[in-house]
Amino acid sequence: MELTKRQKEIIAMTKKNSPLTSEKIANQLNLSVPTIRGDLRLLTAVGILGSRPKVGYEYTGMKNAQISYGNLYDKKITDILKRPAFVEPSTSLQECVNSLFLRDTGSLYVIDDNKDLLGLISRKDLLAVTVNNGDTESMTASMVMTRMPNLITVTSDMTIMKVGKLLLKHEVDSLPVVEKENSRKVVGKITKNRIFQYFVEQGNKNS
Repeated sequence: MELTKRQKEIIAMTKKNSPLTSEKIANQLNLSVPTIRGDLRLLTAVGILGSRPKVGYEYTGMKNAQISYGNLYDKKITDILKRPAFVEPSTSLQECVNSLFLRDTGSLYVIDDNKDLLGLISRKDLLAVTVNNGDTESMTASMVMTRMPNLITVTSDMTIMKVGKLLLKHEVDSLPVVEKENSRKVVGKITKNRIFQYFVEQGNKNS
C-alpha cells in the first residue's frame, strides 16, 4: 500500500513511542487534530495502527496493510453513494428539523418541482437558525439554505481520493453527487463517514 509522507511520519512516531494521543501526534507535526484525523482513521482501518480510547494510537505493524493503493484510493465513488433526503423550498424549518432527525442524516437537499437541486441545508445551518429563532414554523427551507451555484458538487465517476480532498478542503461532512451532464440533477450523496466505512470494510477484507 502506498502511503503519503504524513502517514509515514505518523507511523515513525508511533514506532518510536507508543501510545500517542491524536493531540500529541498533531503537535509533533505542527498541525491540528482535524487535519490528521483522516490519516489516523485510514492507518487504523488498514491495521497499521491500533487505537485505544483515552490511551491513544499504537503501532501494530505493516503485516496487515495489504490493501493496494489502487483499490483503496482510486475507486470511483459510484458504489458507495448514500441516498439523499429531499425537501421542498416551502418546507418549514420545523419540518426540516423533523426530517433531519427522523432520517438520521446530516443534510437536506432542497429541490424544485422538476427535482432540480436548488440548495442544501446542513445540520449546522438548522442548529444556528433554531438557536436564535424559536419560530421555526414561519421560516422555510428556502430562507436558510445554501443556494446553487454556491454548493460544491461532485460526480459519481470521481475517485475517493479526489472527493476526500474536497471534503477536507471545504470542511464539510457531505457533498451532493450530481449527473455529469446536469449539475442540478442529484443522484446521491457522499459523506466523510461513508468513506471511513469503506476504509474499514476494505481493512476487514484484508485482515
